[in-house]
Amino acid sequence: MPTAVTSTTDVLNYAHSLLTSHRELLTNVRNSQRAHRRQLRAIATAPNDLVNFPIIDSPAPSPLPSPPSSPQLAHRTRPQRPDLPPAKRARVARYANYVPEEETIRNDYSQRYVDSGEWPQNRVLGAEPSRRFEEYPKQQRLLGLKKESVDAHATPPFFLPFSHLSSLHPQKFDVILLDPPFSSSFSWDDLQALPVPSLAADPSFVFMWVGSGAGEGLERGREVLAKWGYRRCEDVVWVKTNNTTNRGPGTDPPTTSLLTRTKQHCLMGIRGTVRRSTDSWFVHCNVDTDVIIWEGDPADPMRKPPEMYTLIENFCLGTRRLELFGRARSSLRRGWGSMRGLRRVMAVHSWNKDAWEEATRHLASLAGGKAVVPNSQEIDALRPKSPMRPGNSGVSGGVGVGVGISGGVGVGSAGVGMNAGNMNADPNMNMQLSRRPPSQNQMMVSPMMGMGMPMDMGMGMGNMMGMGMGNMGMMGMGNMGVMGIGDMPGRYIPMGRGW
Repeated sequence: MPTAVTSTTDVLNYAHSLLTSHRELLTNVRNSQRAHRRQLRAIATAPNDLVNFPIIDSPAPSPLPSPPSSPQLAHRTRPQRPDLPPAKRARVARYANYVPEEETIRNDYSQRYVDSGEWPQNRVLGAEPSRRFEEYPKQQRLLGLKKESVDAHATPPFFLPFSHLSSLHPQKFDVILLDPPFSSSFSWDDLQALPVPSLAADPSFVFMWVGSGAGEGLERGREVLAKWGYRRCEDVVWVKTNNTTNRGPGTDPPTTSLLTRTKQHCLMGIRGTVRRSTDSWFVHCNVDTDVIIWEGDPADPMRKPPEMYTLIENFCLGTRRLELFGRARSSLRRGWGSMRGLRRVMAVHSWNKDAWEEATRHLASLAGGKAVVPNSQEIDALRPKSPMRPGNSGVSGGVGVGVGISGGVGVGSAGVGMNAGNMNADPNMNMQLSRRPPSQNQMMVSPMMGMGMPMDMGMGMGNMMGMGMGNMGMMGMGNMGVMGIGDMPGRYIPMGRGW
């Protein structure tokens, strides 16, 4: 092991030089002490307490540098550990006290921020959209297919001065994105006065940036959404990084908040009724996450992440998209209209009502009459579906038997039951039931379980709708035939099971 021997020799030489320098320093100190004591003795009244103070003891002589002995070499060449990765095997061979089973590496990102000014989110791996799903080929394929579909079914981009906002009426938009330019001349009251309700379709979505959360943005943003007739349903967060803008510890802009603000909030509101399990023609849920990690634009500090456009397009399939207060350099995007606070815009992308309506009608003809991005079988197979709770079986069949106290028997034919657990798990079940024919709805809302019945109808048989409730039996509903005697009251006893 020539490398290990050479390294050990260098360390010993360095240690010997340090000891030699230390010995020379002590020698100079002792000589200085002797000289001062001779001067003290020359004084007429010598301070005996100082004269009798002991001199610093001389250290033992430093050992001469020598190559490591055979035991040391044997210690450094202890048996290898083939079960360890190469880095740990090297540490085992080099360090005598190294125990690989006890090694623990902890990244103290808070302390790193204190020492270097780097925000912890700088260390998030795969934050870029191009690398986010490298280990998930199906998700990567889904995003690729959706991008191709969105690009192929997009209207030409247009710009329009903000002063001409009223000229968009009576057009309706499926998505409205806002980045309000709050200042001394534009307040929350000015934002609330915008004619957003008249521009919004039903159903539609609003995405509104409301700031870092240090002020009243989150509260006022919810109030504005409610005034416009929207319900807040999500909150998208942009987490900023400072890989390229870090200027060292203590250089973050001063704020009045308790914590360092490194994020921005975008409230998402919904108008109308949209259900994830039945309205896949309009929304695709779970395709993206609600966290965006992006450095920001040094040339435009107020610019928001471009990934927000992709998130909206992946989620809402509506092709009528409008952005209010768009940026001059970055808002030109196919499928989007942008309202800017400029008096003049580029003529080639200015608003043309007839051309936009024609493009919208053409896209609607490709999607069966609706202004949406058409879905494909492959996209539908890859996209995440609504979660189903375990033990819910959906639709089930059942058979019920009615037994009278006086011995009468009523038998209902096998019917269709709905698992009650599934109804609790899926809040959209009420909507699905409301779409049934009126005769079926009437039967579904007339359950009879353990109810007293007059049994003077003789003997009969009828049809029965059953509702399965796991393994707890059934509720009989509808027309049930029973057999009774006289005026004896009867009771329907559930004896079936739902499958």
